Amino acid sequence: MGSAAQHSTLRRLSVGAVGPTRHMQRGLTITIVDRDPDYLGIEIRASNDRFAGSTRIYAGLAELSEFANRIAGFPSNPKDERNYEFGSPDPGFAGGHCTFHLQCIDSVGHARLRIALEDDHRLHELATAKLAFPVLAADIDRFTTRLREMEKEQFGEANLPMAV
Repeated sequence: MGSAAQHSTLRRLSVGAVGPTRHMQRGLTITIVDRDPDYLGIEIRASNDRFAGSTRIYAGLAELSEFANRIAGFPSNPKDERNYEFGSPDPGFAGGHCTFHLQCIDSVGHARLRIALEDDHRLHELATAKLAFPVLAADIDRFTTRLREMEKEQFGEANLPMAV
């Protein structure tokens, strides 16, 4: 049996696809990591209690706002579902691939975000992660506002926390 400190260290080191040195918060984080006149380099990280993953995407210059517009106001009714895709699964395209699926899980509007991440196979070993976690409508609203600010500033990070 190890000490509590050893157990805590082992727990931090077991965070799936993100590697042994980076502990991820539960939820979704999108960070601008590269600015270019033709694209925005973004890193998408997602984590729930058991799984985690990340990928780098070459996004269009207006793509963060497009994503924000697609998910803004979710959920609008108990059967609301929204999808969005960054990157391409086609190996002929640079960068990773990420799909989002927001859906209501009951008649009172509780929501879940499903995410599938695939890293750029030309830069890294084949790596994919699929996970889901509950989200709150108010957090989605804050997240979409931050995505639009980031796109305007060409800098920053937006977080959509996992609901507890």
